[in-house]
Amino acid sequence: MNTYMAKCAAILKDIKFNPQKHKHYDLNALHACCMVDGALDLELLDAHEGLHGHNGGVPCDVARGPCSCGAFH
Repeated sequence: MNTYMAKCAAILKDIKFNPQKHKHYDLNALHACCMVDGALDLELLDAHEGLHGHNGGVPCDVARGPCSCGAFH
């Protein structure tokens, strides 16, 4: 496994076992968490969906601003 994949796997594991640590306030903090070696990893971004609950049945990934649910909180 290359180092990029190992870093992503470690972050995914942390999201699974420490979801409270990954409840990001806004899109900037979410993107910062999902950056690996200077690239935004979309699998990590998807793993955050639902950590802030749901809006009309659609998972939320941030508390404020643009969200994966399609709303601006």
